[in-house]
Amino acid sequence: MENDLVQCIETFMEVFNAEPWNDQWTFEKAGKYLTAFSETPGFTGILAWENEEVIGFVFGVQRTWWSGDEFYIHEMCVDSRHQNTGIGKALLDFLAESLGEEIDNIALLTERGIPAEAFYKRNGFEEIERLVFLSKNIEWGK
Repeated sequence: MENDLVQCIETFMEVFNAEPWNDQWTFEKAGKYLTAFSETPGFTGILAWENEEVIGFVFGVQRTWWSGDEFYIHEMCVDSRHQNTGIGKALLDFLAESLGEEIDNIALLTERGIPAEAFYKRNGFEEIERLVFLSKNIEWGK
């Protein structure tokens, strides 16, 4: 399990520290970030493997909602060498199949205008117009 998580951290950093995100994840920060998901009640992690190497994963959690339970995808990525080969679609298909009939919905957030948005829309996800994502930076000492 620990080696699986290490490989997920490495894949995550390889994907999100590159274009189009250009994040600056360190191994320590990415490890804390992904470990927190894995310790959340209702967590499910699905890994895609090739030659004993993690080449993609989905991390998420089952949540209770008034209109029916949903699965919320916190993170999903496929390493850059395997993108556009069907791995992401296979991960989503396996996730939906493994969740069973008690889950009515799969939800996630992603950035506009990047390949991930088009990928999710091609795989049946729809934008919810009535929702808005809000954020506020906290400026300490100013």
